[in-house]
Amino acid sequence: MSSGSDAIDALFSLLAAGRASDLVLEPRDDGSLDAVARVEGVRRSITTISNEHATAAIARLKALARLPAYITTEPQDGRIDGRSFGIPGDIRLAVFPTVRGQRIAMRLPAIGALPDPESLGFEPRVVTHLRRLMREPDGIVLITGPTGSGKTTTIHSLLRELASERPDRQILTLEDPVERLIPGIAQAEIKAHTGFGFQEALRSALRQDADVLVVGEVRDVETATTAVRASLSGHLVVATLHAGRASEVVPRLLDMGVDRDLLIPALRAILSQRLLRLAHRGCHGAGCGDCHGGYLGRRVVTDLALVDHPARQRLRDGHDLDLTADMDRQAAELVDSQATDRGEVLRVLGRAG
Repeated sequence: MSSGSDAIDALFSLLAAGRASDLVLEPRDDGSLDAVARVEGVRRSITTISNEHATAAIARLKALARLPAYITTEPQDGRIDGRSFGIPGDIRLAVFPTVRGQRIAMRLPAIGALPDPESLGFEPRVVTHLRRLMREPDGIVLITGPTGSGKTTTIHSLLRELASERPDRQILTLEDPVERLIPGIAQAEIKAHTGFGFQEALRSALRQDADVLVVGEVRDVETATTAVRASLSGHLVVATLHAGRASEVVPRLLDMGVDRDLLIPALRAILSQRLLRLAHRGCHGAGCGDCHGGYLGRRVVTDLALVDHPARQRLRDGHDLDLTADMDRQAAELVDSQATDRGEVLRVLGRAG
């Protein structure tokens, strides 16, 4: 590559042709940058920008994002218009200073039409329950899973249906970032560095006369408590939380400091989800030019716990919730049908399924 600018242009060309969701430029000891893309949930090194061009490449990205290049010891956030590179929408860029140099993380916009819940791979009965839950007048629905497990796509898919079928219900989302615009929904983007964090945004949103509130991520006890109180006062609240299995969510919130007497009456359901890569049948998992290491596409597996009156009593007595859907069973069925393999289940779930 002849320059830092050429390196970035070539990198974006690669991304435009692929299915990456994230790109990180990781500084190395020798001053070069390792470009690592996340494709279908797996990080892959795609190229290296030499130390000769690394500084110019970072400067080019900062110029595109309208960030000052002279700031090198402080975090920075910006956006790049991806359309000039064949990437629809904005690319979110975050610069983070490390001892080896500036690390740049980029989130690429969602590409393609928003799938419906069936297309995501949810079991039919899970889809039925989720659609019913989105029509509840109040209460809180918690969706959990690690970064990259499809939580936002699930919520957006359900919201699009709700906005289309019930235009009388006012829907307001708080997202970090807004990854996809949905017609008929008021979407707000969190900007914590300006004082507009989840807690502040949620307090303000309660004065917006919304029927459905979506909290992109519950990160602290204040936000969690505000969300729970909102769900007890005539709002349906859908919130995401970084947690493990559905059975771990209530203890996690209680450990954070949420009042048990508020949380249990508010809960309507807990959905925990993961994404498993599917074996590419075209090459029988051997790997080819059409897939990524023998995998093509992903399927969601879920735990779903519905919280009705008997379930609330079990929670008060210190027992776990019963699961309407079980991701271990779903993963095992995918392995048995050769849709995926045990190695992929072990990678994602930490157990063979």
